[in-house]
Amino acid sequence: MNLNELVSKYESEIIEIRHHIHQHPEIGFEEIQTSQTVMNFLDNVGIPYVKGIAKTGVLATIVGEKPGKTVLLRADMDALAMDEDPGNPIVSKIAGRMHACGHDGHTSGLLLAGAMLNEIKSELCGTVKLMFQPAEETLGGALPMIEEGILEGVDVAFGCHLWGSALEGTAGYKYGAMMAAPDEFKITVIGKGGHGAYPQSTIDPIVAGAQIVTAIQSIVSRNVNPLESAVVTIATFHSGSAFNIISNEAVMTGTIRTLSEENREMVARRLTEIARSVASAYGAEAVVEVIRKYPVLVNSDTAVDIAKVAFAKVLGAENVTEIAAPSMGGEDFAYIAQHVPSAFVYVGIAKNIKEPISHHHPKFQWDDKNIAVLGKGLAQCAIDFLNND
Repeated sequence: MNLNELVSKYESEIIEIRHHIHQHPEIGFEEIQTSQTVMNFLDNVGIPYVKGIAKTGVLATIVGEKPGKTVLLRADMDALAMDEDPGNPIVSKIAGRMHACGHDGHTSGLLLAGAMLNEIKSELCGTVKLMFQPAEETLGGALPMIEEGILEGVDVAFGCHLWGSALEGTAGYKYGAMMAAPDEFKITVIGKGGHGAYPQSTIDPIVAGAQIVTAIQSIVSRNVNPLESAVVTIATFHSGSAFNIISNEAVMTGTIRTLSEENREMVARRLTEIARSVASAYGAEAVVEVIRKYPVLVNSDTAVDIAKVAFAKVLGAENVTEIAAPSMGGEDFAYIAQHVPSAFVYVGIAKNIKEPISHHHPKFQWDDKNIAVLGKGLAQCAIDFLNND
């Protein structure tokens, strides 16, 4: 039985599961119903699993009839804390929760891959682990699952992301760095408040903060190699309570995106130096906190070689290409790639390349048929790795 026949066997049930997960979204480490839906399907098709890893994570195992290596396939399960546009064909039933990044498709697609691989386990030389992970969007559920031992014995790992800027029926891969380290920062400028009519007796944290906003723009333009990429964004700036009061402090938050550990360290250092120095020049003080999030997602050449061939078998070689540049978005699959050779693949979902689908948007939606592409691609990665010397 080939993969296309197996897709036909399971596709309608998998689509129903995707719709159920989409309508009942849960955010990081709260994916109780979602993981139960995963376990119900695994029970039905006879795939053993361990539950409760990193609170809501599930690790299923398919043991081939012949001994061999071990491959891990990963999907994330969590949704976002936002409302969905009521005009979408499938709409969340939970206020303030939405699958706006495709994780419902990642989860259902991995279930499809698992069901297909379980059907042909007599032909497999080795073991497949299916990783259903919580909390990718904010808290990083991959790391605690790794700390609980899910990568023990794993030789290679593969993951996918439904990708709104790529056409349906295509897949994209990248050698080396594929997604950025998405660090956060908070700058608190401490001044001396007072009456707005008498600024000479105050130290205005807004004036100092505004200069900090301007000054840190030089980090990317003057400290980062022009042939490399980095982003420093201030996304919030809060200060003051009334039109005639100079506040005591101003608070800014933002993100640093880098594609190498060297730039990651350098940008954080320069951000701190600049903020403190500029604040001092205005008589204020700057307290800088840099919160390290996920590492840079760096793909292994050997794993990418396997993934691009596997997806070419599913979509045709002409539809599987290397992406032109890394994404400055973050992805905690990067933790897995730090430990074992790994490859991450983008699966296109856009109907028209001129109208990309925006992730993390209330109108985010995509066609159910793309689940089969993701599921077959992951299954083929596992088959090719295990059954080829």
